[in-house]
Amino acid sequence: MNKQEIISKLEDFPYNRDEYWIIAGSAMVLYGIREQTHDIDMGCTSKMADQLAADGYSFSLTESGNRKFQIGEKIEVFENWIKDTIDMVDNVPVISIKGLIEMKQELGRDKDKKDIALIKDYLSTRVKLVDNILKPEDFVRLRVVTGFADIPVEHARKALQNGLINVSAVKDGELIGMGRLVGDGAMYWYLQEIVVLPEYQGMGIGTMIVDHLVDYAVKNSSTGRFTTIGGVSAKGKEGFYQKLGFEVIPNGIRKMIETC
Repeated sequence: MNKQEIISKLEDFPYNRDEYWIIAGSAMVLYGIREQTHDIDMGCTSKMADQLAADGYSFSLTESGNRKFQIGEKIEVFENWIKDTIDMVDNVPVISIKGLIEMKQELGRDKDKKDIALIKDYLSTRVKLVDNILKPEDFVRLRVVTGFADIPVEHARKALQNGLINVSAVKDGELIGMGRLVGDGAMYWYLQEIVVLPEYQGMGIGTMIVDHLVDYAVKNSSTGRFTTIGGVSAKGKEGFYQKLGFEVIPNGIRKMIETC
């Protein structure tokens, strides 16, 4: 089924849209990440599950003890299967992209890992990285909302002016993340304020920001064959940097980069 076929089938689905949400491959089709899916998977509230049972639909129990219904040949309904939040796509309730990634990570099958790669490729086309447009007010706002200490706007303005490069992650005109690179512009490089709004974390956007800044350091390094990029990881975020090849050291993180 393609997107229009899914929407058409849901128009004939006789249950309240406040009680269900689209998940899995069908959610990917509705977002435009994939072209086709073989069926429609959805989660539902216990209220709707009770109604399905009352309407005569048989069910099996999942490992978590929730009910799973088969409705015809094309619709599977899972009671209370939800991650993160629900968005509306063409007036259809759909699990958020962050929730979709979390669901795929939990399943952990090879096809789910491939789907996660597709989702992140899709996000990379929706999120633009723009250099040196970050406003001091936005710099302060993103710091505060992601747990960094508040600072005066004038301090932020000077910090941005004296940094080597700052990058803004923008989705549909909204600033959703940022990062900075500071240092001497030749030998020493340090990542600072790699932050992504909470609702967009776990989608690969932080990785995009770090990779972009690392590429800048590599292209502008004057150390010879190798250069070192350092930084300080927020508490609990060390694993994020380790996945990107950084070493966790007593006073921060570092990564040795080959420059030629």
